[in-house]
This record gives sequence, structure tokens and C-alpha cells, in this order.
Amino acid sequence: MFFAVLLVLAFSLWYTPWRLGGWLGAKKRWPWILAAFAWTAGYLALVMSGAYTLDNRLCAVLFVALGLLFIFGVYAFFETLIIELIRLRARRLPLRAAAAGALALAAVLTGAGYVKARLFTVTYAELEVPGLAAPVDIVHVPDLHLGPARGAGYLKKVLAAVEEIDPDFVVYNGDMVDGNIALRPEVFDQFRAVKAPQYFTTGNHEYYVDTGLALSFVRGAGIRVLMSERAEQSGLNLIGLQYMNADLDTDQGHRVNDLGLDQELPKIPRDPGLPDLLVHHSPVGLQYVDREGVEVMLAGHTHGGQAFPGTLLIRRNFPYFRGRYDVGGVKLLVSQGAGTFGPAVRLGTFNELQHVRLVPAAGGTATPAAGEGAAFSGSGIGSAAPEEGEAAASPGRAGGVAAGYSVREGGSASGGETGGSASGGEAGGSVSGGETGGSAASGSAGAAVALGTGWGGAPQRDSLAR
Repeated sequence: MFFAVLLVLAFSLWYTPWRLGGWLGAKKRWPWILAAFAWTAGYLALVMSGAYTLDNRLCAVLFVALGLLFIFGVYAFFETLIIELIRLRARRLPLRAAAAGALALAAVLTGAGYVKARLFTVTYAELEVPGLAAPVDIVHVPDLHLGPARGAGYLKKVLAAVEEIDPDFVVYNGDMVDGNIALRPEVFDQFRAVKAPQYFTTGNHEYYVDTGLALSFVRGAGIRVLMSERAEQSGLNLIGLQYMNADLDTDQGHRVNDLGLDQELPKIPRDPGLPDLLVHHSPVGLQYVDREGVEVMLAGHTHGGQAFPGTLLIRRNFPYFRGRYDVGGVKLLVSQGAGTFGPAVRLGTFNELQHVRLVPAAGGTATPAAGEGAAFSGSGIGSAAPEEGEAAASPGRAGGVAAGYSVREGGSASGGETGGSASGGEAGGSVSGGETGGSAASGSAGAAVALGTGWGGAPQRDSLAR
């Protein structure tokens, strides 16, 4: 598969500039081809050599800029193929205009994806857990990817959202850092403002940077690091696994050690009187998780595919890549991640913080109590007020939402991922057991808060399965 993708990429670097240059009337097309090969080779060299992880501002800027040019080339290639298909049916096609339009559209898609990658959304999921004594609110934040593409400014907005939810505890589930340039006191000191207990598990990217330095910054910020160990928190066995593959016989890529979930999870002692919450960066090894009787698992890693065509390719390696899944007796939630890696672009996905509420299985549906919900000041870019008769936000313990954030609210889906109607092309319907949908079999109340920096409009509906 890797070599097939490499061959297609090499072909596209010749074919796209040759075709588009010809249609635009360029007398010399070889400079276009050389430019395409140059920026792609530069980008891949930064990735494969690990130079993007260096504490070097020039490398960081080049990594982001060349990543945007790379994804621009990908979209230009697909649009060139579409023009070729249209030419097969159309008798007369203004090729110069079509080529110019293809380049413009590729630029628009890249720019829109870059803007979207600088925003994030908080989704809400409610899960029933047998043996749980009382409801527990958790914020799940995997894949922040602090480094070349995002730093202290983005983190400040994320942590402000965490504080608005006011959870019982927060879990940073791997890939917090993907560049040594982010390992600075002014970045990590911000975590000290979070009032709730904070936990961290490693992802694969922590092993690509200075691992010891990264973990020292995490611990120094008051965050407890769980390296394949258990903590008792809020009536749960909170089990944090360091990054590992499902087992040593399955090739899932990104191997950084010789540990397998099948062997490591059984070694961790647990209180049999408490339900289990497993936190592992990658959504793999569910057969072993189910074998151990774990009730809930939180994961990230996949980014949901991040951007087309990754949204299609991701399914090949990760059958559980976004949203809610029931695997045996395990309730699995896979986040799309709070940040991006590679090209700083999101198309077909969004940066996600998960507000997870665990409720006792015999407790029924948890709905907002009177007076709960979001507080709106009506000011700030992108602020939105709830429609009449609607609850304003997810039923967090504090329930507040900062001005300048828009609100998503909805019912619950059964066995699906996310649902409801959404603007910006994230549309859904009503399903049971699908990937997208609005209300479904369970009919329980739910809500989510879209926390961005510039999107406005009326409340949108979106919830995860119960």
C-alpha cells in the first residue's frame, strides 16, 4: 500500500503541473514540475528525517508551509483528474478557465482547511457504566500536537474550554507534543490553571521528540503521568497505558517499543469493586480489552483521517477511527484529536475535545437540571444564543460556556458516531447504528459545545452515542 501511494504521488507531481501548465498556455512546464517535486521532497524530508521535531523556528515554519503546499498539490491533482473525466463527455470545454478554476479551488480548500485546523469543537457523550456509584464528568484531550503548528495561544483556548466544562478530571491521551519547540515553560505553565486533576498517557509522538524532557515538562505542570498503571479516580479504576501496539504479531505501524496491550493490560492490578476506564492513545487491541472485562475505553491517534483523502484511507488500518463503538462489552470512544499532524489542514473532520459523562447504568438518562446550561453574554465573535425551549449547553457541573463560542446540542444516537444537522457540510439525519445521525433508539438527552475562535450562527445539533 505504501509503495502504491508513493507511485501515485510521483506520477501526480509530473502529471498535474504538465497538464495544468499546458491548459494555461505555459510555454515551459518543467519549472512547474521542478517546483512541485521540490516542495514535496522538502516536506517529506522534514517528516522522514524527524527534522520537524527540532527546536528550530525555521524548521517549524518550513514544516507548516511545505505541508500546506503538499496538500494543495494533492487537491490540484484530484481536480485535474476531474477535468479529464469531464473532457470525455463534454464536446467543448474551456480548458484555460477550467485549469485556473482548479488551481483556485485547490487554494480555497487548502486555506479553508487551514482555518478549520485552528479551531476546535467540544462534543458530548454520555455512557452508562455498570457499578458506577455517581456520575463522572471527564474531558478527553488526545492529539494536541503542540509543536510547529500550534503552541501557547492554541493551548490557552483549549484549557479555557476545559475550565468552562469544570470536569471531575482531565485526560491528555497521548501526542501532546510533536516538536521540541513546544517544550517551554510558557507553554506548560498554563496547565497549572486547570483546577481538576489531570492525567497523561504517552502517544507515539512523545517518542519522536526528547521523551525525557517532554515527560519532565508534563510532570512539572502538575499532570500525573500514567505509564501502564492504575489510579483510583472518581470511583473508577483509571488505567493509563503507555503507547503500544495491540500485540507483537500485528503490524499497525508507529511501533516505538516491544510492548503489546495483550500482555501489559493483565499485569495492572485493579480494584474489582470499581468499574474500569482504560485510556490508551490508539484504538487497537479491543479483543484484549474486552477479554479483561474493561467497561469503557478512550482513544485517539487516528484524527478521523484528518483531511480528504485521509478520511477514506484511515479505515484500512483502523476500523474504529472516529466516534462511539460497542465492541463486545467495551464502550469505545475515539476522538478525532484536538490538533493536527502533517499538513495543518482539516477537511471532513474537526479538532475535537470530548466531554464524556459516565452515569450509573441503573440511573437512567442524565438530563440537565433546572438552571443548568450555558451562560451567554451575547458578545464576542461567533457567540450564539440557544433557541427558545432548548437547553444551552452540555450538562456539565458548571455548565458555563465562554462568550464567543457557538453551541451544539442534540439527542443521542445508538451505536453511531455523531449526528444531527450541522452547517459547513457536516450534515446528518436520523439513524440507528450508523456513523452519522441525530436522535435514535435511546432518545436520551445530550449536548455538545462548539468551541472555536470564529464560527458563529445558530445552535447546531451534534451528539455522540450513549
